[in-house]
Amino acid sequence: MFMTKLGSFNGDTWEDLCQLVFKSKYGSDGYQEMPASPGDFGIEGFTLATGRAFQCYCPDRIYPQDVLLSKQKIKISDDIDKLKKYSDDLSARLGSSKIKDWCFVSPEINHHKLLEHARVKEAEARAWDLGILHAEFTVHLHDADFYLKEINELRSLNGVAITLGTEPTALPALDQPIEIYEQHILRKTKLRVLNDAGATASSRVDRLYNITLKKFLEHDNFFNTLNNVSPTLYFRLVRLLSIFEQDVEIWQATWTGSSESLTEKITDKLKERILADLQPGVDQSLASQISHHTIARWLAACELDFE
Repeated sequence: MFMTKLGSFNGDTWEDLCQLVFKSKYGSDGYQEMPASPGDFGIEGFTLATGRAFQCYCPDRIYPQDVLLSKQKIKISDDIDKLKKYSDDLSARLGSSKIKDWCFVSPEINHHKLLEHARVKEAEARAWDLGILHAEFTVHLHDADFYLKEINELRSLNGVAITLGTEPTALPALDQPIEIYEQHILRKTKLRVLNDAGATASSRVDRLYNITLKKFLEHDNFFNTLNNVSPTLYFRLVRLLSIFEQDVEIWQATWTGSSESLTEKITDKLKERILADLQPGVDQSLASQISHHTIARWLAACELDFE
C-alpha cells in the first residue's frame, strides 16, 4: 500500500476513488469512463465537452523519492505514447472531441523534474499532429489536493471522517544523540516519583527510568512492525497522535497537579482515544502497548514535559 495524507491506496483503490471524483466533478462536462477492457489506450476517462483526459497512477508501496520520480516518468511516457499507438481506437470513442488537457493524477507529486518531463512529452505529442489531439495539447500533473473537496464529499456520504489534506504519513524522526533522550527521561522520572516532602527514592527512580527507557528504545521497532502488519491502521494512528499532541500541549500549559498525575491522565486519555477511533483494529492490550511506547517517546523527545 502507498501511504498518503488521505490514507493508504494501491493502484486499484486509487483509480476507483478517482473515477468517482471525475464523475462527480466533470459529469456536467460529459465525463465518460474508459473501461480497461480491452485496454485504456492511455486514458481512463475523458470529457466530451471540454477535451480533458485523465490517467491515474498510484504505486503499490512507498518508494524513495528518486524511485517514485522514475516510476511516474515511465508511466507518463508509456501512456502518452499510447495516444499515438491507439489513435484510431481513440478517435472512434472520442468522436469529434479532441484531447486538449491530459491530466496525470497521482496521490503525490513531489519532484519538479516531473514537470520538466511533462513538458518534453507534451512537445512530442504536439509534433505527432494527431487528429485526436488539440493543437494546444497540454500535460497536467494533479496530486490529491486538486480533488480534496470532492474526496471529502464522497467520504461524508460514506460515513468516513473528512480530511484537511495536511495529515502526516509518518512519525517525525528523532535526530539527537541517544544520551540527550536518556537525560530527558531521567530528569522527568525524578519529577514523577517525588514524594510529598519533595524527596525521591533512588530505587523507585531507577526502576521507572529503566521501564521508560526500554519502551523508548523499543518504540521505532514497535511502530515499524505495526506499519508492516497494517499500513492503514498505522496511518490512522499517526494521524490520531498528531492531533492528540495538541491536547497534550494544552494540558501541560494548564496543569496544576503532580507530574505523575499528568502523565497518568495523558496515558489514560490516549488509550481511550485509540480505542474510540481505531476499533475494531485495536483491542485493549494493543492500545495499552501503543500508549506506553508513545508516552516514553514523548518524555524522551519533550513533547511531554514538566515545569
